[in-house]
Amino acid sequence: MGHGVTLPSAVFRARTRPPRRILGGPLQGAVVITFPVSVPAAEDVSGSVCDLCGTDRHVAVRLEARDYEYGVPGVFRLARCPACDLYFQAPRPALGSIPTFYPLTYPVYGDDPVTGWLFRVMFWLEARRIARLIGPRGRVLDVGCGAGAALAAMAHRENWELYGVELDPGAAQRARALGFNVQQGDLIQADFEPGTFALVRMGHVLEHFREPLRALKRAYDLLRPGGILFGETPNTACWDFRLFGRYWGALHVPRHITLFCEKALRLACRQVGFEEVRVIPRLRTVGWSAGLQNFLSDRWGLRVPPNGRVKWYPLLIVPFLPVTALQALVSRPATIAFVARKP
Repeated sequence: MGHGVTLPSAVFRARTRPPRRILGGPLQGAVVITFPVSVPAAEDVSGSVCDLCGTDRHVAVRLEARDYEYGVPGVFRLARCPACDLYFQAPRPALGSIPTFYPLTYPVYGDDPVTGWLFRVMFWLEARRIARLIGPRGRVLDVGCGAGAALAAMAHRENWELYGVELDPGAAQRARALGFNVQQGDLIQADFEPGTFALVRMGHVLEHFREPLRALKRAYDLLRPGGILFGETPNTACWDFRLFGRYWGALHVPRHITLFCEKALRLACRQVGFEEVRVIPRLRTVGWSAGLQNFLSDRWGLRVPPNGRVKWYPLLIVPFLPVTALQALVSRPATIAFVARKP
């Protein structure tokens, strides 16, 4: 899979003032965007209108960043909506360019030697949580299932009827080789029967969607009445984002297209019809540990291998566990889980 991506810079320049340097922090050096009086058509990918609340007033680019992990070329700009605090890439990436954001060494496509153990622990814990939510029976859909690691953890836990959907053809094939019913493609176009799933899992997937509201609506339609949406996503309302800015580990551009805080996440879930939306802090050090790696890569020339993590990355996790625990206590973690019910 190629790594190249071409941003529609001509469109962006037409909507901005003459370019100037944007500093690292999310509140520094904002570039003010000028908007037309009318709202752009739905196919407009300029990023000038917030997809969540629909406002086109005072939306501004807050930072620009590069891919410090996998080296996808380009400069990627994130805008912030002041009404709902949603961050999103501006301009939006073209649909055809999104697959090029994911190299073959992307961790969810295989068992990464550096962080694979961390994913296995996370999936084991999630399987336990899913059991508490829906019990030992039911149909479960894993969105963005990768090579099937989370599905395997769930299969070892309970007797669920498991399904998956994965954009990458190679990863989808590896998941099918494990015996799972996995469709290759996008959730919105996936051929699943509506109203039949007890739970839809979106583990660090929502932020990858170009149109997250459409993805949430599709999940809502696939769930049976009383069904559960369960997932995790980065949280921009955290200390590490304010500190690291463009180096923040959970920024993960260009793969993360839309970034939520608790306020924006609750609004998105309720907007498509979910009720009883719960948001739970999670202990994830990625904002700090990957943020430090990104900083060292850009400022000190640290060489990051193709898998996106230096071999000694686990040593970056341990020192930040106490501060991550403190963040969770005061509801300012870098990662939040969400549980929402379809009425």
